[in-house]
Amino acid sequence: MDCPYCKKEMKEGILSGDARQGVSWKEGEKKASMIDKVVGSCKVTAAKVGLSVFTIQAHFCEGCKKMIIDTDVTK
Repeated sequence: MDCPYCKKEMKEGILSGDARQGVSWKEGEKKASMIDKVVGSCKVTAAKVGLSVFTIQAHFCEGCKKMIIDTDVTK
């Protein structure tokens, strides 16, 4: 997927998080490991930490630091 902001190629990966370790993004199909989280190599700095655990597929642009997720809101 090309970034709609800067037109560079975006990397596909997984957003994941919990209350203890914060929110991380890792390229590929697997969420960040405990080692990734301990060394802080995948930390998402804009995330607010909640009480529950989650994973979300997301595309990340290293050029302009934007992230895109596909979602829907149920009513």
